[in-house]
Amino acid sequence: MRPCSYNLIPFVLFWILLFLGRGELGLKWIVILIGFWVGALAGMMWVDHVWPGAGRGIFMSLQGIVDVVLVLVIFKGDIRIS
Repeated sequence: MRPCSYNLIPFVLFWILLFLGRGELGLKWIVILIGFWVGALAGMMWVDHVWPGAGRGIFMSLQGIVDVVLVLVIFKGDIRIS
């Protein structure tokens, strides 16, 4: 499976949201979220070893869910588009 640019969106968004929410989250929650991210990355490597190709999809989905939660916490609700 070739890496695609759409796989980078949740990755980049996670780090941008951590930077933007540093005042709202505080150091403790930023460290917890980075630890969760590292654990998910290690889990992805293990799952990818057991079931080749499945780990990347699970990791990107998990990271997308964390991004949605960060948006809701940082911006105190959903972002209005229009």
